[in-house]
Amino acid sequence: MKRRVLLLSFILTVIFSSIPRISIAQEVPNLRQNMPYSKARDILINSGWQAVFNLDQINNPDKSAPVSYFINKGYTEILDCAGSGLGLCLFEFRNAYGKTLNVTTANNGENKETVFGWQTEEPSQTSATVNTDCAPQDNK
Repeated sequence: MKRRVLLLSFILTVIFSSIPRISIAQEVPNLRQNMPYSKARDILINSGWQAVFNLDQINNPDKSAPVSYFINKGYTEILDCAGSGLGLCLFEFRNAYGKTLNVTTANNGENKETVFGWQTEEPSQTSATVNTDCAPQDNK
């Protein structure tokens, strides 16, 4: 039985490694401060970063006007916006390796939003153990 599991694992590994991959983000593309957010967003998505869907903000009945503005534009990766000062807004992306990229915007509203800054965060180092003792046994 263990040989079958190992053989199946090997076969699946070979199959999946030979399939052409969709762009997988390796590094942060060349973002620039004051770049229009729409352009930065397109660059990130085309480089393999995925916008993180923020269901909490979408379902929030008390979301701020800037958050509503971005959700209506389809920018569902919005985390939140500051209510004062520069009124910065925060957006979240993730790559295939679990790395998080947060992008901050300024000048929000009326299609004038620009990149103010960005930072990355490595995925937390959690591990999982698979228990194969409970796998179905070959009763032959």
